[in-house]
Amino acid sequence: MSDSSIQNYASPDESRKSNTSKFVVKETYYAQEYVEREFRRLWPRVWQMACREEELAEVGDCVTYDIGNESVIIVRSGPDRLQAFHNVCLHRGRRLVQDGCHISNFRCGFHGWRWDLDGANQHVTQREDWCGKLDHDDLSLGKVRFDTWGGFVFLTFDPDAEPLLKYLGEAAQALAPFELDKMRYRWRKWLIMPANWKVALEAFNEGYHVAITHHPLNRFGTSQFSSKTAGRHSSFGSVVSKLRPESAIRDAAVMNTDIRQSIADFFRYLKKEIDSNMTDSMVHAAQLLPATTPENASPSEVMAKLTEMAMAIDAEQGVEWPNITPEQYRRAGIDWHIFPNMVLLPMATNCLGYRARPNGNDPDSCIFEVYQLERMPSDTIRKVQNLRNDDITDQAFWGEILLQDFQQMEATHRGIKSSGYKGPRLNPFQETAIENFHRSYHEYLSD
Repeated sequence: MSDSSIQNYASPDESRKSNTSKFVVKETYYAQEYVEREFRRLWPRVWQMACREEELAEVGDCVTYDIGNESVIIVRSGPDRLQAFHNVCLHRGRRLVQDGCHISNFRCGFHGWRWDLDGANQHVTQREDWCGKLDHDDLSLGKVRFDTWGGFVFLTFDPDAEPLLKYLGEAAQALAPFELDKMRYRWRKWLIMPANWKVALEAFNEGYHVAITHHPLNRFGTSQFSSKTAGRHSSFGSVVSKLRPESAIRDAAVMNTDIRQSIADFFRYLKKEIDSNMTDSMVHAAQLLPATTPENASPSEVMAKLTEMAMAIDAEQGVEWPNITPEQYRRAGIDWHIFPNMVLLPMATNCLGYRARPNGNDPDSCIFEVYQLERMPSDTIRKVQNLRNDDITDQAFWGEILLQDFQQMEATHRGIKSSGYKGPRLNPFQETAIENFHRSYHEYLSD
């Protein structure tokens, strides 16, 4: 595929006039040529989230991150030192470790070569047979550039890539008040999704689908969302959103229902069907509202009481809330897409996260991960197993809300290939994040 085959873009204004996004080429979702181009032009050059620092709590803890043909070991080599290496033996190319290991050194299972946790070679089996032809300075494991932000470990294969903080730009600034580095995994799940990684990711880059896909939420209020761009990254926020408690309060007032009970029901539903966007403390506090708040309390009074009780419950458990101003909440919005493949939905004491990446060279599937982070006491050390379940009908495992999204992803990926489909028509108010994603995507693929 030549560079000239990448479609030129219209400006956002032109896209709005035509009602068809010129940034999005439908073949990018399923054509093998685009898979190959991504592995040449995109994945080697971007910063991508590899793991959380908490997965590397003790010296010797290591995690592997795989993308295409690349595999990287991230290891805690000292109490205050992380390292990242190519996961490959320098002798015959065998991979050195599997994911989730705890080791004292890296040892190749094929011929027994060994390296210490800082990547220096310790042993070459029967070295005398090499007749002095091995250069010790050339036997260290190859390092991969990495950095940390928000408790996440990011890596890039590009030695000339801009610094991570500059790459993150406004996204890092908007999310900073939530102190994601002080959160820890509560749960982790993943699956092989029968859809391209971009289809999967985009399901969480807009709120336009919420009222229809997640229709059971409509009983808690209406929804409308706006979106904005921040360089290569994007976000969306609420005009009226169900995923914030204050919206349920507002809509309950309009519908002349019991605001207190509406909030209690809303949090109970979230707990059962996604176990995220809130914490157990918030659920508990919400259930106490009818007994602790006057029936004629204003929406602001109900919200203040909910926050007060949740903070008190957390304080008893050693959990301190960050000091986030209303303006900082507005700036953060509901959802951030960090280019290319990471989505975060931040709250004061928790964060729902997604990561989508290619499943090898298969354009028709992807590795899709979902996790919940929560604010916990500062000395908390947790080892949370990453559970796999590929069944997108298993509501007991995934919950109703995620399955609603998953089934849309599968159906969308199949439909995109139709000869009767020309390509995405994006809502210029609510789906700007998707258009911006493809603009950035094609810039990487074409330059």
